[in-house]
Amino acid sequence: MICSKKFLLLGLVAIFVTKLNAQQEPIFTHYMQSPISINPAITGTIRNLNIDLLSRLQWVGLEGAPKSFSLSAHTPWAAKKIGVGVNIMSDNTWPISNTHISGSYAYRLRLNDEITLSMGIKGGFTYYSASLTDLHIINPDDPEFQHNERKFYPNIGVGFYMYSQKFFAGISMPRLIQTAFDRQFDKNLRRPLYLMGGYNLDITEQWVFMPSALAGAMVGVPMSVDVTAKFLYQGRFFFGTHYRIGDALGLFFDMKINKELAVGYAFDYSLNKLSKINSGTHELMISYVLTPKWKF
Repeated sequence: MICSKKFLLLGLVAIFVTKLNAQQEPIFTHYMQSPISINPAITGTIRNLNIDLLSRLQWVGLEGAPKSFSLSAHTPWAAKKIGVGVNIMSDNTWPISNTHISGSYAYRLRLNDEITLSMGIKGGFTYYSASLTDLHIINPDDPEFQHNERKFYPNIGVGFYMYSQKFFAGISMPRLIQTAFDRQFDKNLRRPLYLMGGYNLDITEQWVFMPSALAGAMVGVPMSVDVTAKFLYQGRFFFGTHYRIGDALGLFFDMKINKELAVGYAFDYSLNKLSKINSGTHELMISYVLTPKWKF
């Protein structure tokens, strides 16, 4: 089947996404602002009700390039040593769209006065859509392209997360159910394994160095590694650099407007062949912390 040049180009883009990113759900530069999508054990490990909105426009300037959005909320219930949360994430790369909706639950266990272990589980579904009738193909009568695809697939995931005021470390499999889409795109939702870790190093009373890393792997796909060097100034301003090995290099800046509201921006520049046909990736973050009226 021979498709238009645009479709071929987008096919090349899809190959780069599969080989370099090695994940199904989108990974944001601000991945720690939407952590429950990666590791459900992080649910409720931060005080109060946390609501995070992320928007990522990847490879701006390339028609049909990926667009990702995430809305998550999670809160602890201290009396029960648990946390609950919900995450809605959309990932669109024309002509394919995936929407992931999940709820998460975590139980916290104090190991000592400083270290806590959280164990989490998530459950939900993915809504998969492929707009096949919008493709420009040589043979418009081909029966394989006469109908669009619309499917729902269930999912469950697990994770473990150990943390203190100084460090965090986690391991998770957010997708335990492997799903195969048996049509033209050979699209598979594989089982990814994520490892994450970070440390807070006090430099002065006003400066904190907060390095972190996220590694993702799955069978048949090269590992992806995200390394972040973040600085915190006066407990209010966050900025630093982000490097996705072999894929992209970026900068970010986040600011706490007040005790409840924070905003942020990140820019990534491609380090592969796609850098010649796009002007970079832009990401916006809005975070709000709400003190609930109910008692934990």
